[in-house]
Amino acid sequence: MVFVFIKLLCTNILFNILYKFDEAFTMALQRSDVSIVSWLCSQVDLRALCAMVPVPLNQGVFLALLQQLAIDIHNETSRKVQWMTDVAMAINPADQIIAVHVPPIFEQVYSQLAHQRTLPTAASDGTSIRVIMHVINSVLLS
Repeated sequence: MVFVFIKLLCTNILFNILYKFDEAFTMALQRSDVSIVSWLCSQVDLRALCAMVPVPLNQGVFLALLQQLAIDIHNETSRKVQWMTDVAMAINPADQIIAVHVPPIFEQVYSQLAHQRTLPTAASDGTSIRVIMHVINSVLLS
């Protein structure tokens, strides 16, 4: 009986922690200030966050995060490209909540990445940008 109670308590605590991540990103994204979003991304291990099961961020947050990071990709390109890669891999384009929004946002992000590729960038950034573009293109073609 005590074990069941402790397990429920721990589950509740973990749920609250995961909810706080979603809440924090939602609040940052609602400010429409990429510097706040970038700061928040730098404060967490975004790669680990995106790989968690269950993922603590909802699909709408992931889609908005991808969009906002792409807007300002020319600043801190290496970091943003890595974050965008992690986020793009976590997006489920078939999710009913975001499905209608995925094509136009992915097209916008693709255009911004294509523009960034025309600018002088580090070779590693160029490769990473191409990878994200392939991921986005495969979603758009499916």
